[in-house]
Amino acid sequence: MVSATAVRRFGYVGAAANWLIPLAAIVNLPTRKPSEIDPLMTGVLGTYSAVFVRWSIAISPPNYPLFLCHATNCVVQAATLVRKAV
Repeated sequence: MVSATAVRRFGYVGAAANWLIPLAAIVNLPTRKPSEIDPLMTGVLGTYSAVFVRWSIAISPPNYPLFLCHATNCVVQAATLVRKAV
């Protein structure tokens, strides 16, 4: 049987690894040309984070680092889509 501590630790490690998605988006936001932005992939990444931003709070115990990660990714992906549209 896996202990509750191990499950909690695994969740927080996953949240830390998940930060690579918004960090890459933040780095690409000012440097990527609008013609290079794939709106489908950007939309999928934004939708993925929109779903899991709610899930990260609904679980017990709430995973606040994961919440912050997905909230950040939602904002950055939306900004990227706006940049593509403009």
